[in-house]
Amino acid sequence: MEAGAEEGQYRSGARSSGPRGRIGRKLVLSFVALVMLVVGGSGWVLYQRAVDSLEQQMSHHLESEARLLANGQSGDVLVGLRPGFEGIRLYRSLTERLRRSQQMVGAKRIYIFDRNYRSLLDTEPGIRIGSNYPHLKYRDRMELEEVWQGRSTHSIRFADKGGVDFMTGYAPIFFGGVVVAGVGLDIGPPYGKAIRGFKRSVYLFAGISAVLTVAVALVLARNITRPIRRLVTAAREIGRGNLDRRVDTPAYDEIGYLGETMEEMRRNIQARDAQLRQMLGGVAHEIRNPLGGIEIYAGLIAEDLPDDDPRKQHIQKVIAEVQTLETVISGFLDFARPSPPDPAMTSVSQMVEEAVFLLSPEMERAEVAYRQEVAHDLEVYVDAEQIKRALFNLMKNAVQAMDPGGTLTVRAEAEGEAISVEVADNGPGVPAQVRARLFEPFFTTKEKGSGLGLAIVRQSMEKNGGWLGLESTEGEGTTVRVFLPVGRKPVAEMEST
Repeated sequence: MEAGAEEGQYRSGARSSGPRGRIGRKLVLSFVALVMLVVGGSGWVLYQRAVDSLEQQMSHHLESEARLLANGQSGDVLVGLRPGFEGIRLYRSLTERLRRSQQMVGAKRIYIFDRNYRSLLDTEPGIRIGSNYPHLKYRDRMELEEVWQGRSTHSIRFADKGGVDFMTGYAPIFFGGVVVAGVGLDIGPPYGKAIRGFKRSVYLFAGISAVLTVAVALVLARNITRPIRRLVTAAREIGRGNLDRRVDTPAYDEIGYLGETMEEMRRNIQARDAQLRQMLGGVAHEIRNPLGGIEIYAGLIAEDLPDDDPRKQHIQKVIAEVQTLETVISGFLDFARPSPPDPAMTSVSQMVEEAVFLLSPEMERAEVAYRQEVAHDLEVYVDAEQIKRALFNLMKNAVQAMDPGGTLTVRAEAEGEAISVEVADNGPGVPAQVRARLFEPFFTTKEKGSGLGLAIVRQSMEKNGGWLGLESTEGEGTTVRVFLPVGRKPVAEMEST
């Protein structure tokens, strides 16, 4: 069949395909990323500053408590403790005293150790004198260097096996002016719950901010991309030659200015197109008049010549060529001065059968078989005469594309709010490099022809609110799908209201 393009390529602007929303997505992602960066960054900074401030206050409190505990210990007694003393009254008394201090300050654990990081006293049950404290020797070794020099200090915040945060305060114990031991005080920071609550609040605030940001960004992107999409649709329609739709962009910024410029361009193109169509119609009309005279006089000459006169055959060829020119000129006039559609509910099968009846003599000469699969209850809201001529042109192209013995198939079925009519042939198909231009005016692959047949088909479909889709495989055939509206106004009427 002498028609081709990718399916859906010739749809109207309301159904145009292509990437949409890219600017909107970029705006949403950029806006959300910026807000989340600001909210997340500021929340994290505030959280860290709060933790640092509370840890600083906690460290002073720990060191004070550790110094008080250290001042209450007897260094001479502690240096005399040896492994095996756990059962004596003195050890039990010292341990009990340490546990009372533990309850008073609310510590998790209090322990006293010597310079070799071995236990002397511990509130933790089961810790014997001389037991090693690996965490002192490795984790807090740098802090304990301060203790052995006679200064109180504290560890960094750490978590126990249960995930609870703690800090340790250290202070030296003196005997005779010499540091003989150290005391460790493990306390869970009282601000732990507050910190965890603050962290949850930061996460909650970030989540709410993200949701609100997405909502605001979507509204902003919609307000920006909606007029852009209208401009894209308008530009596509102008590019396809549909100049009746006004470019209306309700914006008062640069996009609105662009829309006004496009509308001015559309009016200028429409005026120039009207002038060209008028000129084309005038030229075709002026040519048709002398052609009619030529055909009449040639016919009179042919009647005066006997049938066996070779001059009569020449005159008949002249008449045939004049008729061909009449067909071409009729195409010019149909394209230059298209009549507005007069839509009504119309039977699809009736239009198809009338088009087939007109084409049946040519199908017989071409030895093409015909097959029809159209239900009788399918109806569309179109101008019956215009759509019938369009179907006739599609079927005629299909017949002309096939060799003798080919099959022309016409099918129709409901697809949503439209009726799909397929005109299929099993001819050679359409080369890929030719497909994109076949519905353009004045483009043809035939030796004789104006190249307006398929352009008029497309024009008729769009004026009646329909659109075209096409599939073609070289060597297998071509299928043109015509989508026609069911029970609604065509595009031409909607644009004029």
